[in-house]
Amino acid sequence: MSSALESKFIDDVYVTSDSIKILKISKKYSANTLIRPKSLAGDIVHADIAIKKAYLKIKQNFDYIVFLQPTCPLRTSKNIDTASEIILKNKYDSLLSVSPDTSFLWKKRKNYYVPINYNFKKRPRKQDVEFYKENGAIYITRTKVFIKNNNRLGGKIGIYNMNKQISIDIDNLNDFRKAEQLMKSK
Repeated sequence: MSSALESKFIDDVYVTSDSIKILKISKKYSANTLIRPKSLAGDIVHADIAIKKAYLKIKQNFDYIVFLQPTCPLRTSKNIDTASEIILKNKYDSLLSVSPDTSFLWKKRKNYYVPINYNFKKRPRKQDVEFYKENGAIYITRTKVFIKNNNRLGGKIGIYNMNKQISIDIDNLNDFRKAEQLMKSK
């Protein structure tokens, strides 16, 4: 949350949660808070639905919605500001943060597997691929695009390429330990 509060592009910070404890801590750090209904809480609720509901409840007009997942603790205000500069300069409708990735991805199709991010008939060398992995740290969307599409991404989409080292998105205990270790080494 401190990265959002320190950003020179973010005017208002809102935290939405069904946890009174999280909301009290957020308020302590000067964030606006919105209690989230139980129907929009839990691990399987899509964040875009909760964001739209919160935005409509706020009843203020913002040019952009900046969505910062709390599971990306290594993101900084400088990252947010650079991403904001990119979306404004290039007139994108939305932007997401990514990190470089050289993985070859495969998926199951019936009883066999096929590559999904390259043509296996012309398999490139790993060092020649330029793929990007969505890292979950920063999403910026024109409000009208977000509301129209019910999605944080739409229209002309740009990327902000973040350093892979700080692009951790905590989804499990191993990710948490890795993030903790990286934070201690700062």
